Amino acid sequence: MSGPVTLGIPQLAPTDVRGAGLTLSLGKAVAVMAKALFGHVVAPAELRMVEENAVLRAKVRRLERELEELRTQRDAAIAHELLSMAGENAEPALA
Repeated sequence: MSGPVTLGIPQLAPTDVRGAGLTLSLGKAVAVMAKALFGHVVAPAELRMVEENAVLRAKVRRLERELEELRTQRDAAIAHELLSMAGENAEPALA
């Protein structure tokens, strides 16, 4: 016996239109399933990371506002102290 050895799985010739269509549709099915599995496995971890990022960004915005308020209060306190030290004789610096 000479000829190709097969494992008992019928295969269509690559030039056969049905074979090419079958391979193409199986390839798409595998890709869709892989995407579904990847989304199913990765999504919870990714969603948790997105949620944590949102919480951290909100915290950073709150801390930046608080820092700006503290700087404004500090600047006002320094200005008040300087004016109180100068007393009634205060003159403009560039006069």
